[in-house]
Amino acid sequence: MLRARVLERMDRADEATRVPGADTAVKRYGTPNTLTAYAELLSRHGRLDALREPATGEHAHTVLDVFAGALRDRGRGGEAETVMREAIATDDWAGYRAWLSAALLQDGRSDDAIAVAEPGFSWYDCSPLLAPLVRPLLDRPEELLSLMAPLTVPHHDHEEFPHRWRAFALAGLGRAEEVIAVVDAHPDPFAEPRLARAGLLGTAGRFAQAAAELQDLGTVKAREDLFEVLVGQGRAAEAAAAHPTVAEQRAARTKTASAPCGRTGTPRNPPF
Repeated sequence: MLRARVLERMDRADEATRVPGADTAVKRYGTPNTLTAYAELLSRHGRLDALREPATGEHAHTVLDVFAGALRDRGRGGEAETVMREAIATDDWAGYRAWLSAALLQDGRSDDAIAVAEPGFSWYDCSPLLAPLVRPLLDRPEELLSLMAPLTVPHHDHEEFPHRWRAFALAGLGRAEEVIAVVDAHPDPFAEPRLARAGLLGTAGRFAQAAAELQDLGTVKAREDLFEVLVGQGRAAEAAAAHPTVAEQRAARTKTASAPCGRTGTPRNPPF
């Protein structure tokens, strides 16, 4: 692919696509990343006929999303949807559902997006299905809460996702009492449940309750968050007094850097 990149930069697109294309045809490539790079090269230069073959053949898991994305980029969204739905019908892989649900959500079709993703919510690892749906909805709490409604099946290795996101959605709607109930009933998804609860209370507009919770905690992170809450309330003097020193912050961050992650290998912090 290095030679192909050089040729592409020299505006020799035909040669740039021919080199990795020949390697792919005889399966002379190192990793799936090479296939992805080749697919993206074809996409950039509008070679969709050449891209269709690897995208719908044995390399579909690796490059079908690139092909579908290229179709959408050229105003052929309906065709991209059809290609992905056909792939799901043939091989019901989470990656296909994740791509299609995210594309539908981008088009404002949230009900269709949820319908596509929902069958996979109880699979071993449905986070690739959930995350693309959740991220665009973090500032749309009512839709996020609607997404959480079907998540009643226990999830393998990521049981925390529905509770965490449900709490965040409730906070965005100002439903503070329900937020507290979720965090108290399901503290495991949150590395520091009381700190998370305070943040959610702030999101819900309960600044006095959030400040009281943070003052009671008294940790360096709680004092940093308290500073933000107090500043937002115009209480500058109290905010300055609450803020930890640089030395305290440095010591706390050193300690955090060595803290263990959750079971999925990622830090267990709430999405706010």
